[in-house]
Amino acid sequence: MYGGYNNTFKNIYIADTLVYSGVTISSLDFGIPMHGFGASRPRPSTHLAGPGGWALLGAARRSRRCGCFSSSKVFQGIRVSNLDIVDPTYSGIMFQTGYSNPSTPLNPIKDTVFTNVSISGAQKSGDAFDAKSGFGIWVNELPEPGQGLAIGSATFNNLRFSNNHTNVRNTTSTFTLTVN
Repeated sequence: MYGGYNNTFKNIYIADTLVYSGVTISSLDFGIPMHGFGASRPRPSTHLAGPGGWALLGAARRSRRCGCFSSSKVFQGIRVSNLDIVDPTYSGIMFQTGYSNPSTPLNPIKDTVFTNVSISGAQKSGDAFDAKSGFGIWVNELPEPGQGLAIGSATFNNLRFSNNHTNVRNTTSTFTLTVN
């Protein structure tokens, strides 16, 4: 999902994705004119809800990973609920931010809330990406070219972990995780 207002996805089931995210929420525009997430809207613009969820935006009920990438457009008003991430290839949920140069972040992640999320089975990969694996939630401090430390914040309500190498990795001072 790349930007927009009032997006709704419900009752989505994603399984056995090989490497990349089962769900990607990104404000990267790839050079194509588009809106960010709710840049001028007073209420949340995007919600993900799995089976049994009532939120507006739909996420995967069983996903390999949920990637949140704030980049060239506004990243705000995201709601993800009733998400089960099972045996992610590298990490369950990853937050990262695009930069315009090595020291200037483009847009922070803000007003982003996850509710009723479980993450299980995040293990070390044992491959070239081992240092970037095994995390239930990872606030990316090892950015790829054109990215930097994740900037912003996210809130989790009713977050559950099991059988992960590391439940949460946030070594940054630039991103705040609030767990209720």
